[in-house]
Amino acid sequence: MAQFKILPNTYILSPLICFSRKRLFEEMSDLAAAITGVEARVLLTALNEREAMGSTACAKGICIPHGVIPELKQSVAVLALLQAEIPFNSVDSDYQGVDFALAFFLSPKDKYEERAQMLRLVSRELNNPDLANSFRRVWQDTNKLMMLMLKLDNLLFANYKPITPPKETSSTNPIVQFITEAIGGVMDDN
Repeated sequence: MAQFKILPNTYILSPLICFSRKRLFEEMSDLAAAITGVEARVLLTALNEREAMGSTACAKGICIPHGVIPELKQSVAVLALLQAEIPFNSVDSDYQGVDFALAFFLSPKDKYEERAQMLRLVSRELNNPDLANSFRRVWQDTNKLMMLMLKLDNLLFANYKPITPPKETSSTNPIVQFITEAIGGVMDDN
């Protein structure tokens, strides 16, 4: 297992043969359940609930389903490259097919702002057709897929901005604080 700087531990499910979003989510949830010990039903429900809020398709043929799983101690990801494109969107919208999915099962112990930033950066990087097509070209080679995940992680790390907590502001009036410090300096000199 590769050590990532930004991405959680990622497991590969490729090549994957399935014919629907429902089955894709089931396969990814089953693998994550086997790894984490959390029931697949719980993981699947989290993905479906997030998808009900809006599509997680982010680029041509790519989706990033994700959900927060209260039972998880540590976040994990599952990368799935499908043998053929599947319909991903609802029947009442324009067709969107997916053949590349990177699902994130997020722990509530993670800092929300950091994981939100990670998801935005992943979406942006996978919008690069050269990188996305690199994954597709090696879809049957797990070692090369993991090397590409390391490359993705390095791209994320290069663009990652650490989340810093807001500075605590003193409730003291700045003028009073200045005078106090100035008088303190005078008092120290005596």
